[in-house]
Amino acid sequence: MIKNVGIDIIKNKRIKVNDQFASKILAEKEFQYYSSIDSKTRKREYLAGRWAVKEALIKALEYNFPLNTVCIATGDDNKLKVTGLNLVENEFLNISLSHEEEYSVGIAILSEK
Repeated sequence: MIKNVGIDIIKNKRIKVNDQFASKILAEKEFQYYSSIDSKTRKREYLAGRWAVKEALIKALEYNFPLNTVCIATGDDNKLKVTGLNLVENEFLNISLSHEEEYSVGIAILSEK
């Protein structure tokens, strides 16, 4: 059963591409990946996508957390996974993000198992 949904959209050019800003958004594992990206455009997309999905998580969960304490990573099944959150035992999160030239969007669906 769906308990709550959060969604966020951001205009990509609002995102600053620098390490100081990235460290406020990204968990350590995400920051390592971000640092390996050569293209400034791709770095901006990566940051914007992570920003959008983490803001969507805040809306779905209805509480704030430091963005850099939560990690969004691709699992073995190629689905995005969230680590760094303490969910109630019977809760489950589905997340997705997408980006195109101008915008990035993230969605989080909080469900009961």
